Amino acid sequence: MAVKLSKGQKVDLTKSNPDLKEIIVGLGWASNPAANSNDFDLDASAFLIGSDGKVKDENDLVFYNNPSGGQGSVKHSGDSKKGSGESDDEQIHINLSAVPAYIERIAITITINDAQLKRQSFGDIKNSYVRILNATTNELLLKYELGQEFSIETAIVAAELYRHAGEWKFNAIASGFQGGLGALCRNFGLEVEENQNSSGSNSSGKIDYGNNRNAGSRNLGPGSSAVPYGQNSAQSYGQNSAPSYSRLPEQGGMSCPRCHSTQVTAGKKGFGIGKALVGGVLLGPVGILAGFIGSKNMEFVCLSCKERWSPASNTNTAQWLQRQTESARNVVSKYMGKDLTEGLVAGSALVAMADGIIEPSEREKLIEYFRTSQEMRGININEVDSRFNYFVQRIQNDQMLGKAEALRAVGKLAGKPEAARLVVRLCCAIGFADGEFSPVEKKVVEEICREVRLDPKEFIF
Repeated sequence: MAVKLSKGQKVDLTKSNPDLKEIIVGLGWASNPAANSNDFDLDASAFLIGSDGKVKDENDLVFYNNPSGGQGSVKHSGDSKKGSGESDDEQIHINLSAVPAYIERIAITITINDAQLKRQSFGDIKNSYVRILNATTNELLLKYELGQEFSIETAIVAAELYRHAGEWKFNAIASGFQGGLGALCRNFGLEVEENQNSSGSNSSGKIDYGNNRNAGSRNLGPGSSAVPYGQNSAQSYGQNSAPSYSRLPEQGGMSCPRCHSTQVTAGKKGFGIGKALVGGVLLGPVGILAGFIGSKNMEFVCLSCKERWSPASNTNTAQWLQRQTESARNVVSKYMGKDLTEGLVAGSALVAMADGIIEPSEREKLIEYFRTSQEMRGININEVDSRFNYFVQRIQNDQMLGKAEALRAVGKLAGKPEAARLVVRLCCAIGFADGEFSPVEKKVVEEICREVRLDPKEFIF
């Protein structure tokens, strides 16, 4: 019987099906009858991603104009200009046993061609899904229906296949982007150049592979073409290419020293602007985030003028950061008790286990933070270690039940918004501990926010 998945779920493919060598990834969709236009042209693509989270070059983007990649292990079925609504609209054939070793993940995406020109989005699409079939037997192994939660997005990372302990697994993602295929190219390591005509308006650029590969290709986005990846491009998917930013009440007084914009975020020094965006963490959680990664390594970035500065170079920033730390410490003092400790530890375990595994360094980093942080002074370290191990083990033994138990522990803070925000901040900080806030970690934080009745947009975009 095929497995029906919900968003965020992961399942084994080859471990539970040891004879599985080749699969078919089928994708389907239909336009909403209420949409202004029925002229929808959707496209499936596969990004073949290495250990650095990027495609190696343009040959590792498999789509309508480059139908084969990964040394022939991944093949596109060809473009279907209209979704039938009954069977797969497009398919991608993958020989799992032949995928080159350097490819660790295969992101399966869907985009709307000429979405901006036609004023279309995935809010106009219904019944979209991705399913996996055994290419040899045609047996349906799993199906993931993406749901109706999209509105203005024009590109979706529907799911991914990834290696884990020598086996292939499937991850249901459904992360939306604005900017169509061009946004996805930027996200996975192909920088998109903007071309302008003499009148100053954008011209329609194409993917340029050379050797006439671009014949008949379509727009990546307004006036764009794909070129080798640049160092400052954003890399973590789940982050929209055109995000909106909100100024939180607790940001009072924080602004760019150069242009005085309040559109400011923060990250670690040395990660470039893509990393400095902290994968979508807004400035509000910086108090606890700074303690987690070390305030000396903090770097603030203005999203308006791109000015960068550190607390050491700006007195106002240093004072603001200190106020945030004191505020977090006051919350710990006010709500000190079992519920707060359980919430902090359960949330930490959920984020640390978001990708299905936990590294020893992640546990050590968490314990060290509780041991040295000004905010967490007074919390019993031995209890933190014991309860963290407990929740991790529960999730490892039974992901569904373990996750539910951890969410219940977090949910006890639903009536205490200050304490709940502290938990979410720590979860964001843990997500960024390795320098990248991954999509699956963001989704867990969003679930935690809903459990404690907070708006995820307060912490991530």
